[in-house]
Amino acid sequence: MQKKKAAKQTGRAKTPEAIFLNQLAESQSARYRAAKGIGSLFVVALVVQAWAFAHVFAELALHQSFSMLFLFLGLSALWLRAFLSFLRERVCTSASRHIRYDLRKKLLSHLTKLGPARSRIDEDAALSTRVYEQVDALDDFFSRYKPQVFMVVLIPCAILLSVAPISWIALGVFITTAPLVIVFMIFVGHKAAQANRRQFNVLAMLSNQFMDLSVGLAELKRLGKTQQAKSRLSDSSGEYQRTTMNVLYLAFLSTATLELFASLSIAMIALYLGLGLLESLPWQVGESPVPLAQAMFLLLLAPEFYLPLRQLGNDYHAKQKAEAATTDLMAIINTEIAIVRSSNLKEENTSRDNALICFENLSWQESGRQRLAAITGSIYEGERVWLSGESGIGKSSLLYLLLGFDAAYQGQLSVKGRHLSELLTCPQTLSKWRRSLAWLPQTPEWVNGSIRRNLLLGITPPTELAIEDALLKSQCDEFIKPLPDGLDTALTEIGTGLSGGQMQRLSIARALLSGAEVWLLDEPCSGLDQETAQSVLATLEQASKGKTVLVVSHDTHPIYWADKHWSLTQGGLYEEDKQAIA
Repeated sequence: MQKKKAAKQTGRAKTPEAIFLNQLAESQSARYRAAKGIGSLFVVALVVQAWAFAHVFAELALHQSFSMLFLFLGLSALWLRAFLSFLRERVCTSASRHIRYDLRKKLLSHLTKLGPARSRIDEDAALSTRVYEQVDALDDFFSRYKPQVFMVVLIPCAILLSVAPISWIALGVFITTAPLVIVFMIFVGHKAAQANRRQFNVLAMLSNQFMDLSVGLAELKRLGKTQQAKSRLSDSSGEYQRTTMNVLYLAFLSTATLELFASLSIAMIALYLGLGLLESLPWQVGESPVPLAQAMFLLLLAPEFYLPLRQLGNDYHAKQKAEAATTDLMAIINTEIAIVRSSNLKEENTSRDNALICFENLSWQESGRQRLAAITGSIYEGERVWLSGESGIGKSSLLYLLLGFDAAYQGQLSVKGRHLSELLTCPQTLSKWRRSLAWLPQTPEWVNGSIRRNLLLGITPPTELAIEDALLKSQCDEFIKPLPDGLDTALTEIGTGLSGGQMQRLSIARALLSGAEVWLLDEPCSGLDQETAQSVLATLEQASKGKTVLVVSHDTHPIYWADKHWSLTQGGLYEEDKQAIA
């Protein structure tokens, strides 16, 4: 039954974007069914209101009096329509909010699982635009367009059934003019979809430029290239302005045209009914085809007949905008995470002795490119290893594999006696392994907020004593205590106000507070001068005692306190003499 239902929906949805949007809406099917029920009651109230007020106006015109019963009935229907419209809007808004919340949660979860592989999709600034701006662009589709599709069928059909017994000519006018509104709505809607796609692309490019500018502003100033960057940003913002105005132009053009068609159609109905009441119709002179009460009823229903069509025409832009946004969102969801090779799971455990991390002939190729040459080695619990090598040799790729973001490697990689590919097959074990890791990248990442918030982000809030101890071990207390607000000092994404060494020390403090037993460090001294780098390494020596540490670094900043020094080359992994480190 479910397969038939899915096939039926797939048949109606002609594009992958439409299929995806329908699948998202399925999660809130109960709310949409409730909205349909409310809409049905709304239509009944609409017809009753027009019928009651038509009799009130006719009696006033003919007898200068009216029935209080009809007036009460009309006012009650009017009040009920307003209430049902409000209720239906609340239900649809709630459905849209839940859909967007679940979708954003799914996107963030998928990007988290992708890890560094998300760069295959786009830069982080553009991805953040997709997750927030483009997910919110679906709001009008789920809260307005989707429920309006049901109403645009229900209301005109109910009105046509009410009109048919009264006047076949009015019925013919309704049936003839309604398709014109729909055809033009679709024609302009496709143009709007193209304009929306261009707008989203320009917005993503603008976000990337803002991020690049904020990160490299100091370097641009040093090179004297700020004017060129400003000119480039100005050109991009001007292009975004032009694409936005184009979208608005099409929206206003569509609205004006739909209003014109609807107004002309209502005028035709009014002209026919007016001439009929004056008994001046060319084919029916001296006779009124429609009595006054019924004529008023038709005249009150005419605007209501075209109103849902006009609203759908306006909301059709929301559909095209949603499909344009969905294209980029599907690109995220359709990006594969890690490919687990079944052969890994059948091979015997190759971990030597009681090594915490063991790799045997481990190599990695991605898209035909050698990311990591075959290496063999073991890291034992509490051991601190320094891995050096030239750029592009595969040092960061090894950390990438240890973080569990890909299993399409060759050879064997085991953690705590279990194949890493085994961990990837079970979200619980993979999550447990990642919780035992502290990841310190080349450039620490922060969020807008206080220093305290950044230190505690994603971990169980520790005691104040534990925070003070972590700050002391990482030597962060030296620069945090003099700050006027201390730990509550504001921090931006790029760590404004802090030096490179201070940000690295904050990363060390965050690793201590996480309670992780395994530390993976990727170029912790990258971009630091010799004196600052040595100071950070001295801090690491004290803070990482008792931890299992793998530090990836160039030979420019030797790590004398490491228990092992591995040198990675195209020929493999070689262990240097410990005396050579000292």
